[in-house]
Amino acid sequence: MLFNNENFSLDLDGIVLSVYEHTVGTSQVFHIIFSDNRTPLSLTRALTRIGKTWVSLPQGRQKEAEEIGGLIVEHFKKK
Repeated sequence: MLFNNENFSLDLDGIVLSVYEHTVGTSQVFHIIFSDNRTPLSLTRALTRIGKTWVSLPQGRQKEAEEIGGLIVEHFKKK
């Protein structure tokens, strides 16, 4: 592993997202806890026929996965 896993917080329209990064095999998985008490979300990057995209685990919360995944990318770009 190149970097240690990291825990951090993000803001999504006034909702605090507590982000916990985990390594599962060779994949990075992010577990998200929401300050508005909605059901937690896990997401990862997946290679699909249209390219790399963020996906929710389990599937079904794709829109949230893509939006939060974008915030995660921005967080790491600022480092």
